[in-house]
Amino acid sequence: MADSGPADFLRAAALFLNDDWILGPLSISADFFAFAREASASARAAGVSSLICDYLHMDLSDDEALEVESILAVLLDDPSPLVRRAMAEGLAHEADAPRHIILALASDQPEIAALVLQYAPHFSDAELAEMALITSVGPQLAMARRVPVATSICAALTEAGAPCVLIELARNEKAQLSQAIMLRMLERVGEEGRLRDALMMRADAGPDLRLRLLEHVSGALSAFLKQTGWLSPERTERMLREARERAIVEISAQADDVNSPIHGAAGAALSLVRHLRGQGQLTAALILRALLCGDRLMLAAALAELGERPLERVLAYLDHPAGHAFAALYEKAGLPEAMLPVFIAVLGAMERFPRAAGAHPDRTLLKTALRACASLPEAQRLSVEAYLGRLEAESMRLQMRQLVPSRA
Repeated sequence: MADSGPADFLRAAALFLNDDWILGPLSISADFFAFAREASASARAAGVSSLICDYLHMDLSDDEALEVESILAVLLDDPSPLVRRAMAEGLAHEADAPRHIILALASDQPEIAALVLQYAPHFSDAELAEMALITSVGPQLAMARRVPVATSICAALTEAGAPCVLIELARNEKAQLSQAIMLRMLERVGEEGRLRDALMMRADAGPDLRLRLLEHVSGALSAFLKQTGWLSPERTERMLREARERAIVEISAQADDVNSPIHGAAGAALSLVRHLRGQGQLTAALILRALLCGDRLMLAAALAELGERPLERVLAYLDHPAGHAFAALYEKAGLPEAMLPVFIAVLGAMERFPRAAGAHPDRTLLKTALRACASLPEAQRLSVEAYLGRLEAESMRLQMRQLVPSRA
């Protein structure tokens, strides 16, 4: 070989492995290093792959297996990364691979370390979490792709990882992300649209997280529209407000779903309402939209929060919307007095035509609400009718979109 470095290394390795104090004269090491002493780096890498294959799949004696492990330990210092990469590729998926070899490879160059950090089952969660805090982007990406990724590792990657690492982690369905970790991701790199998309797609994203995501998206869209000047400020504000309302109602409906992995409908509804109240977004229009989409629970949670009553008692009041108890609670919650007949009428219609909560207004409930508007004072009637008219148009557009594929 032109380069004397590998030859000198392999000559020393051969002498080391044939020392009598280890196992005496050993044919495997002698044969391997006799070949490797004159071989190129790529040939040595191929030889290592063959050696690992024999180690894993042939019926070696204990002495022979120990000899191969000794050869691999020496080759951790091979000057060519091709050789060490071949070791990582051959051992990364193998539970029977020597642990000390795997740990050493995990500290090698990033592209070599990444192979074992993504696949090798030898690491404890604590070891991976510690490495996540100190290693570079390549190995962090590899850890983010593991199946599964424990919560402690997710937390470490979230604190130390680059945006691309957080995106990869959020896309990994087997990553055990708590709500706190996902909120921390959003806090760190919420301006990254790919992260927001990945978090929104997760089945375990809770209402609080989805609301935060909505706020980020709404803020970005508002800034864009103001910059372009495509719409008047008033129209921009109304469009964004109604888009937020649609998204909030959808989030609420998902939280109410008994099949949802974040199920805990009552607690989720109260948490959602408290967040909205704190942000100044818990309006009568939003509550009415949710009710028209079949979501009684959001109305109940809003009345419980605003009226300072237990949710269970409020739900009982909703079963008798024409009664004095419901009217008194509605007044205590501070909702618009003029709209009380609309809420009573819609709740009554829901008793006659029950439906599951959804993301879009129900046309039967909309017609009921519009009829109830007739009893309102003119100023309130015109405002509520205009709002309900926009909801009806939205419902019609959705119905038309659903019909188009069936006709194609």
